Amino acid sequence: MSPLKNRFPCRGREDHGQALVIFAAGLVVFLGFTALSVDVGRYMWARGQMQSAVDAAALAAAQSMPYGTAEASSYATAYWDKNNNFIKSQGENVSFNVAFPEGNKAVKIQGDADIPTWFAKFFGLNHWEVSASATAASQVLDIALVLDTSGSMCFTSYPPVEGDGPNWTGYVMSPGRLSPAGGFAFPKLTQPIAASSGSSITIHLNDVRIFTSTSSSTNQSNFGSGYSSSTPYWQRVPTSGVRAGIVMIDNELFKITAVSTANNTLTVTRGQTNDRTSPGIATAYQAHSTGAEIWANRGSQGSQAYCDKASYYARTSSQDGPHQPFDSALDNAKYFISLFNPAFDKIGVASYSSDGTVEAGLTGESFSPLNSAINGIGYPQGGTNIAHGIARGQAILDGSGKRPNAIRIMVVLSDGVPNTYCTNGYNSSSCSQGSSTTPASCPATSTTAISHAVERAATAAAGDVIVYTIGLGDGVLDCVMEDIAAAGGGEYYKAPTTAQLDDAFEAIAKKTHIALTG
Repeated sequence: MSPLKNRFPCRGREDHGQALVIFAAGLVVFLGFTALSVDVGRYMWARGQMQSAVDAAALAAAQSMPYGTAEASSYATAYWDKNNNFIKSQGENVSFNVAFPEGNKAVKIQGDADIPTWFAKFFGLNHWEVSASATAASQVLDIALVLDTSGSMCFTSYPPVEGDGPNWTGYVMSPGRLSPAGGFAFPKLTQPIAASSGSSITIHLNDVRIFTSTSSSTNQSNFGSGYSSSTPYWQRVPTSGVRAGIVMIDNELFKITAVSTANNTLTVTRGQTNDRTSPGIATAYQAHSTGAEIWANRGSQGSQAYCDKASYYARTSSQDGPHQPFDSALDNAKYFISLFNPAFDKIGVASYSSDGTVEAGLTGESFSPLNSAINGIGYPQGGTNIAHGIARGQAILDGSGKRPNAIRIMVVLSDGVPNTYCTNGYNSSSCSQGSSTTPASCPATSTTAISHAVERAATAAAGDVIVYTIGLGDGVLDCVMEDIAAAGGGEYYKAPTTAQLDDAFEAIAKKTHIALTG
């Protein structure tokens, strides 16, 4: 037998066995680390999702706090449920809590859950404890609400049908008041008109005297100070923006050719064009029922009031109109004020037409004086001086009641485009007025009135005021209102109708209320 073979008979088998032991031990360690990394990954994913969920819940609750803590809690729960699918599917002992510290101006969200482990349990770790919290504050605000009270704010009630071709320049239809100085009744049809009747017809009214008056003062009372002539309405010489004898029933225009006060009848020619320039667009023959209102061409708006002439009632402190969208806009403004808490927030109100006016300074504790101030705003009239409106809004925010810790907000409502500006600057309540033409479409050529409005918004922004704008109706040029909001560091909101104005006000209330603080 060879000596070499007998000397080391088991070395190969011993080395092989040791390697297996070392490999097995290493494999166990490797699998342990792998298992832990999977479970750690689950923990990190759960922790991140929970933090995102409580952040979203806190912001949603803060946005909803203007509507009360109950609604805020409801929104918080909804956003928590929407953003924690992994927690809901994998977690145990999941809890969610909403609290309102600091007098309901802040909301605190706390989320907790146990996330079972898959592999770490073999090392004695059965679950991860995951928690996250977030606090959002509804900020203390100083707000200036700046309302458009220009003449166009009654056009839904009293539509402008007389103008210069496609670009309306300020001519409206008005019937005169129910009982003006002349004592004439509001003119209405006493017999229907068929759509199929001929071009020249006789129509029957309850009272035709408004069209035959030869008194200058009576004509001014009925049709505005621009009508100073003693010539009867239907016979007067056409002037700028005024056609002789034009009346409107529903959406059809007629031209008076003869008047009989004895019979209360008008002889008229049907289907007149809807503007005073040639060729114009002929209005369609329509059927008109008994009781239909007869509207008369009031003439040039200028700086004169005309909504008071168009309304059924003389202006008092509480009764006028209807004036739409003016009436609804004032109601919406009061709703916007109701979204805030007078214990924390202060609000002031300014209005503007051809110039701006401070209706109420910054008011807290109770918003009742603001509602009273809004109720006392007169009928809409005059031009659209957004620049002076912004300047008056800034005067509110810089005036009595200003707080150094408040977020300063200005909300500017308009149904049109700036067409009036101040030639003497914007540092006082007085305004020497200048006028600009109104652009027809976007992109809008800048005018003096537009540039002044944008500049005033930029000035407000430089004074730590955020300017938001709302465009109401179809007459707004969105690009202009967007530029004003951009210069003011805010955003533009579109409200095509007064029914959507609440949505715009709510969006601004929510956006300005919230801040994630922890």
